[in-house]
Amino acid sequence: MATLRLFANLREAAGAASVEVEGSTVGQVLNTAKDRFGADFAEGLSAASVWVNGTQAAAGTSVTVGDEVALIPPVSGGAVTLRPEGDVIQTALVLALLVAVAVANLLDLQTFVFVAVGAALAWLWDAGEALNRRGATLSVIPLMIGATAAANGAYRWGVAGFAGGLAVAMMVTLIWAVIDTGHRRLEVVTISVLVTAVGALATGGLTLVRMRSIPEVSAFLIIAALSGIAAWAVHRNGGEMAGLDPNLATLVSALSAGLLVGLVADTITIGLMLLASVAAAAGMIAGRVLGSLLRTGSVVHTARAPGLLTMFDGVALGAAAYWAALWLFG
Repeated sequence: MATLRLFANLREAAGAASVEVEGSTVGQVLNTAKDRFGADFAEGLSAASVWVNGTQAAAGTSVTVGDEVALIPPVSGGAVTLRPEGDVIQTALVLALLVAVAVANLLDLQTFVFVAVGAALAWLWDAGEALNRRGATLSVIPLMIGATAAANGAYRWGVAGFAGGLAVAMMVTLIWAVIDTGHRRLEVVTISVLVTAVGALATGGLTLVRMRSIPEVSAFLIIAALSGIAAWAVHRNGGEMAGLDPNLATLVSALSAGLLVGLVADTITIGLMLLASVAAAAGMIAGRVLGSLLRTGSVVHTARAPGLLTMFDGVALGAAAYWAALWLFG
């Protein structure tokens, strides 16, 4: 028996995003699923690629309890596009944005806030488009207002301004549900509040870190970049490398980067950097899970969700967790 993860037209044909299916091989699991879900499912299955626990699989691949078999449909019509993890273009784009933020970090505070907010707005737009494509109606305007308010509040009035900006973000999101009739459903309001909170926490938190010191922002960018590269490399290797899965690779890379920064930087203690690194890693792992859930409707480990900035799902929540650790223990 294995867990079958379904997307787009296959999910619609089965009526569920995840089902338990009997079978000791991939072929047996798929045959059982075809018998259970009918002709439409079988037709969609004929064009889908099959992945088992992050590795592309064949019909003879063995599966057991706890294994995850993901069926990834091809690009077509209005269907959700899913690709295997490790998309080079996506990774390069995210790294380019991180480099832009890193350069701005070396300039004045105003420039840093402008660039950091711009990166967050790009991510929010991308996440909103992905949500809209899967039928979850969502306006990115209140999300963008919230991220901007939190960053500017932090810039002008510090932690108090950050808290005020976060409150404004929540109020704007809720008021938007009154103004826009398409946003009055509980699911839409919940998603809007959640994404707004993540965006606002990321921009406001990163602004406060920059107000503390330039090296602490640089440390986070190094942690985020190395952790992202490590997770990408593990996925490219089939879901495991040197005994590490993507989540463990994220944690190990974050700790290694934090230790290195703590040893090199005179103004940051090793203990604080290790705590902040663990928090950042936890945030990035949670952010990837949250982004997967929002973009596809289920938690996916074997394929990346649609969108050009999917990898920023982890960076956004990681930035908020990193600031929280510095604020609590610094």
